Amino acid sequence: MTLFTFFGCALTAYGPCLAIFFGSIAPNAQLVILMVSSAFFWLLSLLLASAIWFMAKSSRETFTSTIIYTVLLQEVFRWFLFLLINRAEQGLNMVARHPKSKFNRSGYAFSAGLGFGLMFGVISYITLLVQSLGPGVLMCNSCPNMSLYFVSAITTSIFILHHCVWMMISFTGFTQRSYSRIAWVLVTHYGASYLTLLNSSTINLGCAYAVLGNVVLLLASAIIVFADLRNLHQKSS
Repeated sequence: MTLFTFFGCALTAYGPCLAIFFGSIAPNAQLVILMVSSAFFWLLSLLLASAIWFMAKSSRETFTSTIIYTVLLQEVFRWFLFLLINRAEQGLNMVARHPKSKFNRSGYAFSAGLGFGLMFGVISYITLLVQSLGPGVLMCNSCPNMSLYFVSAITTSIFILHHCVWMMISFTGFTQRSYSRIAWVLVTHYGASYLTLLNSSTINLGCAYAVLGNVVLLLASAIIVFADLRNLHQKSS
C-alpha cells in the first residue's frame, strides 16, 4: 500500500508539471535552459531565506513570520530573473523558432515560471513524499480522514501552476510597468501561502478550504493571463 501511496502522490504533485514540460518545454532546448536558470534563481531565494531563518531564532517556530520574508525574496528574485531575460531577449529571439513573434516573451515567462514552480515542488515536498513509503501514515490535522501526503501533493501541484501564471503576470507587469499586476502577484502569493496554514490547523475541513482557496486564486490568475494574451494577439493582428 505504501508504494501505491508513494507513486499516487508523486504523480499528483508532479504529473501536471511533467506533462507540461514534456509537451511544451522539452522539445525546445532554449526553453529548457530558461527553465533550469529560473530554478537556480529560486534556489538563491531559498538560500537567503534560510540564512534569515537561521539568524532570526525568535521566529523559527512560527510559519506566519517565515512566510513574510520567504515570499518577498521569491518575488525579488523573480524580478532579477526578468531583468536577466530582458537583457538577453534580443539574443534569445534570434535563435527562437519564430524570431519576430510577440508571444516569445510569454513563452520565456511560462518556462521560467515552470522552473520556479518545479524547484519549489521538489524542495518543499520530496522529503514528505519519501516518508509516505512508511512505516506508518501521517494524517492531516484539519482533515483527519486524509493523509498529509495526499493533501500536500495537491497543494504542491497547485503551487507549481501558480508559479507559471505568476511569472507570466509578473513579466507583463514589469514590461508595462503595471503596478496592479505586480501587486496582484505579491498579494496572491501571500494569500496562497497563508492558506496552506489551514492544513495544519484545528479548523474542521481546513485542508478543503485551503485547496479551494488556492484553486480560486489560480483560476483568477489564469484569467488575467488569458486576457493579456488575447490583448497581445489583437495588437499583433
